Amino acid sequence: MFERIKSLDSNLRLKVASVLIAMAVWYMINYFSDPAVRMTVNNVNVEILHGESIEKEGDVYTVLDDSDVIPTVTIYAKRSVIDKLEAKNVIATADVRQIEDDGSVRISLTTDKYSNSIERITGSISYVQLRVEPQETKSLPLEVEAVGKPADGYILYESSAEQNQVIITGPQSCVADVGRAVVRVDITGSERSINSYPDIILYDEEGDEITSEEMASQKLHLNISSVKVVATIYQTKSVGIAIGSEVPIADGYKMDSHPTSDPLSIEIAGAAGILRDIDSIEIPAEDIASGPISSNIHKLISIEKYLPDGAYLTDTSEENITVYVRVSKKPEKADESDTSEGASADSSGGET
Repeated sequence: MFERIKSLDSNLRLKVASVLIAMAVWYMINYFSDPAVRMTVNNVNVEILHGESIEKEGDVYTVLDDSDVIPTVTIYAKRSVIDKLEAKNVIATADVRQIEDDGSVRISLTTDKYSNSIERITGSISYVQLRVEPQETKSLPLEVEAVGKPADGYILYESSAEQNQVIITGPQSCVADVGRAVVRVDITGSERSINSYPDIILYDEEGDEITSEEMASQKLHLNISSVKVVATIYQTKSVGIAIGSEVPIADGYKMDSHPTSDPLSIEIAGAAGILRDIDSIEIPAEDIASGPISSNIHKLISIEKYLPDGAYLTDTSEENITVYVRVSKKPEKADESDTSEGASADSSGGET
């Protein structure tokens, strides 16, 4: 560098030297005089002190408008002090024992080191705003929601939680705004039953989810945070319906065709070992007619009671089937006396 300076003409060398000397003098002055400078720290959390003084009265407080976070804190101190401070050294507190009638609590600012050397420390806000109200408790039914669909050939038979309700505690207004408590279980592509322990999700009266951050800020507490959920997955199978053919027929009548049903088959669900042994669902003849019949039957029958143990309808709306039995009168035989008389007449006529 000095070689480059030497290569310059004398006038330019003088100017460069002046600048360097001025910079050195400025640095020396600032270093030895230690002037006051400013430091800013953003998003400083305010610690709420002595909150138990409110809660022991049976009340609870919540912070309004995120006022427990100071957007900007400004510190004025000598450079030698500022150079040794970090954001984590800034301490902000609010003592609720000094709460005012409008719910505001003054914020106190300091640092955890060199606090006596700080000339001034200020925040962009000066108060935390609190809402104080009675504490409330209520219980809600715990709803189970299955997400997705099982694999092809399988069905969700039922899903249930180990506990059927959850207890919510918190500020009266916040608790009143909670509308539902839900746990979700993912059954996508499943071929077997699922045991899981999902977290409980709360929704407000408008149907919007209350996030964990919102629960913390609103001081909402649950008696349980998660619960065991069982989703029972069964295999499905289509089986035919067999109608007993021994339906009693009245004398002089005959069955036109084998009894049939609508629909001819149903879809059932159950454990694979149970479905393996089921080929059809049989409806006995005595359940179709209790005595001899002389007219057609269109009978509505609940198929569910004929299902083997451990087998279930995949669609309970299709529980009822219609059984059809069609009969007609047998053709009458010709009278024997009429037949013999006709034969005699034919014989005598032939002789003549």
